[in-house]
Amino acid sequence: MNGSKTSAGLMVLVGWLLGLAPGSCGAAPQWGVALEGNPITAVQLATVARSSVRAPQLVVFFQQWPEDPAIRDFPRASLEAIAAAGAEPVVTWEPMYYRRADGAETMVPVGQVLDRSYDGYLTAFAQSAAEWGRPIVIRLGHEMNLSRYHWGGTAAEYGPASPERFRAMWRHVVDIFRLAGAKNVRWAFCPNCESVPGPGNPAAALWNTARAYYPGDDYVDVVGMDGYNWGDTQTPAKNGWQSSWRSFADTFGGLQAVLRTLAPAKPIYVFETASAASGGDKAAWLGGLAATTRTWQLAGVVWFDANKEVDWRLTTGVAPGALAPLRAVFPPGR
Repeated sequence: MNGSKTSAGLMVLVGWLLGLAPGSCGAAPQWGVALEGNPITAVQLATVARSSVRAPQLVVFFQQWPEDPAIRDFPRASLEAIAAAGAEPVVTWEPMYYRRADGAETMVPVGQVLDRSYDGYLTAFAQSAAEWGRPIVIRLGHEMNLSRYHWGGTAAEYGPASPERFRAMWRHVVDIFRLAGAKNVRWAFCPNCESVPGPGNPAAALWNTARAYYPGDDYVDVVGMDGYNWGDTQTPAKNGWQSSWRSFADTFGGLQAVLRTLAPAKPIYVFETASAASGGDKAAWLGGLAATTRTWQLAGVVWFDANKEVDWRLTTGVAPGALAPLRAVFPPGR
């Protein structure tokens, strides 16, 4: 890493330790990308920088917990590659694993977290983070208000006890990092833009709100939101539901208002978003993203740059000029 990038990283760390944050006091918002794969490589980062709004200032990646708590899997290679590219890493840390016996996706039971079965793994991870020393954002158990992510229990157990289970697990993990002296880690509470099932569904789902999962101001440093514009890509016959075109402001407006009241002193990031190109005007959608970011004074926006359920890649379906409004709002460098 060259000297200028090292200095920039130190400035960010000092700012975080002093309680400052991007997006506050008139600071420009950060542009970021979310990438699949782990470790993240220099080639990936260079490729996405060429096709994105700017060289990313935030890079989100995903890591599961191990089935065996004795395993040590701190993602140093990804962190080093991201830092070398001049960006800040955001680890989406998922307390789940794919079971060795049959490959089944399995959430780590909250009982195994609270009874300290995973303390060795968590402590080693925290110590490695502290030793690494540079700023890291950890998005622990993201999108907890979706039944898809029934953190801490089985799918059948996803219900009124889920928020309390999530809060207890979150606080235990953060306490371990504090004991390890990992002051360079900041914790991002990041629900989905809609709760599914949620208050708009049968009364039995009234418990499932973003607010219900919040671990408390003392355990959260930044708040975030995830949400996508699926356009017309999803149909009942193929996907079990019908999607429709939704603007950036419509996608995030409800949750943004909740987070403003829930954590008024915390910076707000969009840690995952993207728009399909089918069903509407994607260029106009990007313009709306830029304008809304400025109006809401968001601290940063992260684009999910992958061809997955939909081709979410930023430049798919738009001319190069469509990125101009974004470049005006997200300046290069820090």
